Amino acid sequence: MTIFDKLIRLENEAADFGFKWETVNQIKDQIISELTEIDVHLNDPIKNKLQEEVGDLLHAAFSLCVFLKLDPKVTLEKSIDKFERRFNAVKQIAKQKNLTSLNGKSFDELMHFWNQAKEYDK
Repeated sequence: MTIFDKLIRLENEAADFGFKWETVNQIKDQIISELTEIDVHLNDPIKNKLQEEVGDLLHAAFSLCVFLKLDPKVTLEKSIDKFERRFNAVKQIAKQKNLTSLNGKSFDELMHFWNQAKEYDK
């Protein structure tokens, strides 16, 4: 059983038992709550609690997939494919500007490259 199969099984079992989300907004609020909890633990020297909270964020995001009747595995695969296309476009844009990497560029500059790549991806 894959981790995605286990997630779907547990989400469906919880829903069948009556322990379920009622609205998308409840899940979105949970995602925001998990982000807040991550902030609390970002600077912890021991990363166990941080890892737990990041896991909770991932679970909440995948719960949203299940709630919306989207296959979490397919959803993640599509996201990875989109990132790969756009990242390849970023590399092409950099190459056109005679750059071998973007090391040393500011975050704003990186986002400029990313936004250009998004335009290429349309």
